[in-house]
Amino acid sequence: MDPIVNPINFADTPLSHYDGYFAAVLDNVFTQEECSALLSLATTSASWSPAGLSAEGPTQTVHSNFRNSERILYISAEAANMIYERIRPLVQDDIGEIKVGDRWDGITGKKGRKQGPAWKLEGANPRLSFLRYGPGHYFKPHCDGLNDLLREDGAVNKSFVTLHLYLNGNETIFGGTDDNSRPKFIKLSENDPDMPLEGGATRFWTPDKKKFLDVPPRVGRVLVFQQRMLVHSGEEVTQGVKYTMRGDFMYKEVA
Repeated sequence: MDPIVNPINFADTPLSHYDGYFAAVLDNVFTQEECSALLSLATTSASWSPAGLSAEGPTQTVHSNFRNSERILYISAEAANMIYERIRPLVQDDIGEIKVGDRWDGITGKKGRKQGPAWKLEGANPRLSFLRYGPGHYFKPHCDGLNDLLREDGAVNKSFVTLHLYLNGNETIFGGTDDNSRPKFIKLSENDPDMPLEGGATRFWTPDKKKFLDVPPRVGRVLVFQQRMLVHSGEEVTQGVKYTMRGDFMYKEVA
């Protein structure tokens, strides 16, 4: 199936506060086989460990009352470039270059304040964060931090935009199906990875946390959204295991 681009028009949702903020849901971007292969790259390189939170500097600490999940950091320019080249044509027209006065110039700074310079999409951060959420795991409301990446010429690229690839989803069926396409199970433990995933949506919140909009996980789906001031959470997984990969689109300053 061909990829499908679904921009989120926040003005038409309960989150009209975010009118002018960029987010888009891209479906059918990766096949289930490709998602499995990406996950295998990570799991054969390292073991899962508790996901931490960044403070000042590179140090991270674990706070499971706020972020309760597991992570593998996989650094690969080759994998990041493959992912970038698959997604880039789907977002190039909207966020391939961000200039003051453009529709999405709020990605790089608050409208009405001094903005600049222009920024051009150049690639993906080779630092890929693979995440595993079992039953009871979650990530409470937060905004993504911007990441800097030093270039060979001494300039600094900045992230500005998150890409979130769902490696499995609510519709994924494990273990075969019967004639009615209903899942069959051998093991019935709620944290068995062969159980269908329930919960685990990415939820956008108003700043007061009273209204929200959910993007449910779906295998091969990519959620792309600006990092500046867009509050979101990873909602609790209630059954099965959710696998995702988080990355950054990197921008370079242009005249």
